[in-house]
Amino acid sequence: MRTTIVLALLVGALTMAAAEDVMVKVTVDGKTQSYNPAARMRGGTVYVPLRQGAQSLGVEVKWHANTQRAQVCTPTGCSFIKQSEGLMVNGSLFLPLRKMATVTGAKVSWNAGTKTVAIRREQ
Repeated sequence: MRTTIVLALLVGALTMAAAEDVMVKVTVDGKTQSYNPAARMRGGTVYVPLRQGAQSLGVEVKWHANTQRAQVCTPTGCSFIKQSEGLMVNGSLFLPLRKMATVTGAKVSWNAGTKTVAIRREQ
């Protein structure tokens, strides 16, 4: 009986944890991006998979395991994002999209109705 209750509580907690992520759409310069795993919003912040997000924004990314930071670089400079600022989802590191996009000087907007982040890069 006790095992059944503990198991039910554990399943409920896992379901609640997964339920807090809202899947969102991302467009870059008007083109819809397809990330696998999908971009998600948690706690008001949109996260994208590290490598795919960097690729869609046209930035270079290097992972520094010794300091647990991602180095996101454009031709004009680099910025660091700590792993603790991101999320781990099924073994994939997700980083905040706005933080990655602003490194490029891009404009980021949110459409709550369609759950879409629109990124416009300066060209």
